[in-house]
Amino acid sequence: MTLAILTSIISIQPKSSSAGGKSRDQIIVEISQDLAAKTPAPFDLEMVSQKFPTEYTESMNTVLFQEVIRYNKLLVVMAEMLINVQKAVKGEVVMSEELDKMSTSLFNNQVPLKWAGVGFLSLKPLASWT
Repeated sequence: MTLAILTSIISIQPKSSSAGGKSRDQIIVEISQDLAAKTPAPFDLEMVSQKFPTEYTESMNTVLFQEVIRYNKLLVVMAEMLINVQKAVKGEVVMSEELDKMSTSLFNNQVPLKWAGVGFLSLKPLASWT
């Protein structure tokens, strides 16, 4: 209940900043550039399967391989959306509803819903989640 109330309060906050500071768009671009620079490339699945073969006697290797696949999906979605949100803020692509929600999440230090759906469950703020 408390989380729902706080989420509602954050969603109605003004989307502009006072004079003299950075604009909301500048902050979003900076955050997305920082996250894009920190986002690693996806793992090479071939290398993982060779180094940790999924055999009957090595059940943890199977779990590892499945988690690497899931993590790779997250990394691909993150990289794509971070590039697109930067382009959308600059006006190079259309700001879709999904990108608008993502930019709001970045501005509010929250994990975007699309990332949370693909990635790992957590209630941490974006800075701690990454």
